[in-house]
Formats: sequence, C-alpha cells, structure tokens
Amino acid sequence: MKISVVIPSYNRKHSLERCLSNLAKQTFPVSEFEVIVVADGSMDGTVEFLRSFKPPYTLSWLAQPSQGTAAAQNSGVAAASGKIVLFIDDDCICDAGLLAAHHEVHARADRLVAVGAIMLHPDSPRGTLRNVMQELEDAEFRRMSSERACRFDLVLRANTSIARHAALDCPFDTSYKRIHDVEAGVRLWARGYRPQFVPNAVAYELFTKSAGEVLCDGRLQGKYEVILSTSQPAFKPLSLIARKSETNPLKRALLKRFSLHPAAAEVALQPLYSLVDSLRALPGFAWLARRVLGARVRIAHLSGAIQEAGSWQRLEEQFGKRIPVIMYHNVGALRFGEYPGLTTPIEEFAAQIRFLSKLGYEAILPSDWLQWRDARGALPERPVMLVFDDAYAETCRNAFPILEKYGFGAACMVVTQYIGSNNRWDEEAGFPSLQLMSKSEILEWSRRGIEFGGHTSHHAELPNLSDERAEQEIAECRDDLSALLGKPPTCFAYPFGGISATAHAAAREYFQLAFTTWPGFLHLGVDPHLAPRISFLPGETRWGMWCRLHFGKNPYEICRNRWAKFLRRARGKSASGSTSLR
Repeated sequence: MKISVVIPSYNRKHSLERCLSNLAKQTFPVSEFEVIVVADGSMDGTVEFLRSFKPPYTLSWLAQPSQGTAAAQNSGVAAASGKIVLFIDDDCICDAGLLAAHHEVHARADRLVAVGAIMLHPDSPRGTLRNVMQELEDAEFRRMSSERACRFDLVLRANTSIARHAALDCPFDTSYKRIHDVEAGVRLWARGYRPQFVPNAVAYELFTKSAGEVLCDGRLQGKYEVILSTSQPAFKPLSLIARKSETNPLKRALLKRFSLHPAAAEVALQPLYSLVDSLRALPGFAWLARRVLGARVRIAHLSGAIQEAGSWQRLEEQFGKRIPVIMYHNVGALRFGEYPGLTTPIEEFAAQIRFLSKLGYEAILPSDWLQWRDARGALPERPVMLVFDDAYAETCRNAFPILEKYGFGAACMVVTQYIGSNNRWDEEAGFPSLQLMSKSEILEWSRRGIEFGGHTSHHAELPNLSDERAEQEIAECRDDLSALLGKPPTCFAYPFGGISATAHAAAREYFQLAFTTWPGFLHLGVDPHLAPRISFLPGETRWGMWCRLHFGKNPYEICRNRWAKFLRRARGKSASGSTSLR
C-alpha cells in the first residue's frame, strides 16, 4: 500500500457513508490505497454499516470505546500499512484527485506535511454560521495559494498527510480533547518537518455543527491553548489568545468583562443573535449577525483560557502584555539645521524618564521580552522599552547616566562600520555632523545594562539596495557586533524605517527581534521582525506622553493634522475657483 486513509468517526453514520462512497471515485489506483475507519464509541449503527459496506478499495475498521479523536487517529495509524498516512474527517467529501495529489508531493520531498485545501460543501445547512465558515475557508485558501505555507499551517488536521513512520514517532497526545492536531504540529516543527500546501488536493467539509457546539469547541480551544503554551512555549505566539492584544483598549476592556462572566454574556447575546440571524436577508443584519456570533465565540474562547489559567491577571501575565517601545536618536544639545526631531534636549529627556518612573513603568530589554515570549521569564506589571537608534556619543554621555539613575535599561542600535566615526548618512544629506560611540563606550555600557543591537553596517536605506547587498548589510552588521560583544546580538532596527521583503527575511534570519518606525505596541500578536515603536515629539506634554503610552497616538496631534489637512483642501478649492473665474 502507498497510502493509508485514516478516518475517525463518532455517531456520524450517514456522513461517513457518503465519505466512504465518494473515496471509490479517486483517480489513484484502488489497489494502492487503503481506508481505515476507527469507530470511536459510535452507537448509531456505524459498526453495522461498516460490516456490510463493500467498496472497491481495501477497507478495514476498528471499534473501540469512546476515547476521543486523538486516540482514534493513533489507533488508525497503528493499523495502517501504507508509506503515507492521510487524515480525513468523516464529514469530508474528497475531490477525485486528492489522493494522487498527496502522493505526488511526498514523492518529491521528505520531512514534510502535505496540507490540502478544505472548502465548505454546498449541502452544508444555511445560516450565519455557514456564511462565516465559508468566508474563513475561502480566505485561508487564497492566503495559502498566494503565499508559502508557514509555521501555524503545520497542523495535522483533516486533509493532511505525513509519512507513516513520522506519524508513529510523533503520536497524538490523547490528553488533549481539542487542538491535539496543533500540538502534534508543534512537535513536528521542532523535529524539522515543514508544511507544504497542495491546492489541488481539495476536500469539501459538510459543516453541520450548531452555534452551541462551536461555542463549546471555543471554550475547549481556549483551555488547551493555555496548556499547550505552557508545555510547548514555541506555540505561545501562534495561539489565538495572543491575538486579543491586537484590539484597542475599549474592546479589550469589554472582552475582559464578558469573558469573566460568560453565562451573563450569553444571556444577553444569544437572543440578540437569534433575532438578527433570522433577519439576515435584510440589509445590514447579515453583517450584524456575523459580528454577534464572532463576539460569542471570542468570549467562549477567552473564558476557557481564563478558567485554565486561574484568573484574568494570570492570563494577562502570560499572554496579554502590550509594551510601548519608545524610539530615540540623540540626546544632547540642539544644532542649527539638524534633522528635525533627531535630538532630544537633555532636560526634556530627563523629564520624560522621570514621568515614566512616576507612572510606575519599568524599563525592559529586548532580551527580556524574548524570554517572556518563550515562557522563560516574567515581565513587570508596567513594562516599557527604550530604543536608541544610531548610537550617538552624546546619547552615551547624556542619556545613559539618567537611565542608570532611575534603574532603567535600554537598547541601542549600532551602525557597525561607523563605530567611533560620524553620522555620514546625514552629512551626505547636508545635515550637521555628530560623533558616534566608540568601541570602548559600547563595551562599557554593555556591562552597565545597555543592550546593543544592529542598525546595518553602513546605515543603508535597504529598499534601495539589491537583494544581495541588503542581506549583506544585515549579515555583516550581526557579525561585526558578535565579534565586538562576544555574543550574537538579539535585536535590529531598519534604517530610515525602510523595509523590503529581502530586508525582512534577512532580519528574520540573523536577529530575533527587529524594530520598524511604524506606530503601535509590541505584543504577542505582532510579527517580531516588524515590531512597532512610538516617539515623543519635541515639547510633548505629559498628557501627550500618557496618550501615546496607552493608545500609541496623541489625540491633539491627530486633530491638528486633520485640521491642517482640511485647511489645505479648502485653500486648494478656493484657488481653483479663483482660477476658473479668471
């Protein structure tokens, strides 16, 4: 046998019959694949049907007491004889070329998990839930068709295949009643296996779950995501729990209250959902029904996670830290004609650090955040990160002693080929010359709590370089710093905020964390190689700093910019009208 198809089933006789009958239509030779059905405690006549069913391919089946999907799939793998094991759910209808497509991929490469496409079957019951599933599966197909499969695609779900010896070496953990396929994928990734999307291997899911069943699945998923993140820290940034930090503070506050009292939330939301779902044919109600259903699922998911973590606070400590990363350049005396916003006056910088300290913020280093992400360390209640670009000598003399006074650490990004020299990239643009840190200053402050990272070797604007040169700028920078510090640096900042696909890939290869100039907060849901930062503008008020620390923006600045934009448009229209009159 070349392929063994493993199908776990629990009380789904009719959908199983349809699934098995459809497998007889495969273009792959029937003599070269087998189907193994594991009836996991089925009491609906599934076993009697299997006894009488006679397909053209080899069919074997097992009946066992109800132990869960993970145990059923393990039993199926143990009974398989094919070189490749293909997992299929009993509610799937397989495209005729599915087995052939999986076999072809495995014939070309080793140590991979072939991931086929899952689409919604047209016979799935109508309703908001079906519409949501249709949108999700269509979006997933488009994403995987246009991009390479990535780490969170390594899931041994339905319509995935793997070499049988790998499935035997990495069995499903039967203690997981949900996301056992994700847990197996995490272990397989650590062993060097990678996912490969197979777009022409299509299975159609006959989705018949009710909203109540989906909510139950959500609660279990939240619970087991906490468990998996504890046992396998590499999964932590990939979890759905990590994405709760992406919402704004108001939504986070509401989500927290509802998730702490899920029963009360259901009392309010379930009747509302029933009403708007019944009116979904009217304009606007279909959108509202999807939003209410999404809120119910998110609340169920978080309530399961809170229950497993023990409290909201513990869940927040493990998953929910949103860290403002403040970007600075030079701290010292202002020079006539220098690049706008480059230098923060010493008195102003000292006032900002004093204000952060009074608010209860504690400065962390990039390595601290990476350890927390990997579940190897904890963060303070109010963490903040300070990052200085370019490594100016004045910053070393003026800013670092102030940080030391308040017990703050910081990161400093070095242009390695200009250490001890001047900021030639600004000189070439006609701006004043500034001295950069020397090797001795870098080594001294490295011992005193400043963490140094890379800023390319020549402060090059990476999108303007060839792919080869852009990667060389980042690689040389890492090597130069490693030689100077005696250890590889962990972090990097893109010069001028310029990012290209090549620069992003190189930063991912050579550094663990890379900073942009995009506004926002650093949290688990962020790509660690596209980490956002905020800046305090010259003369920023305490109110403005507080707003940036909490929302990433200053409302006054937003209103001022919009007003200026409105005035420019008004003047433009006025000038246009005057021209037409003339």
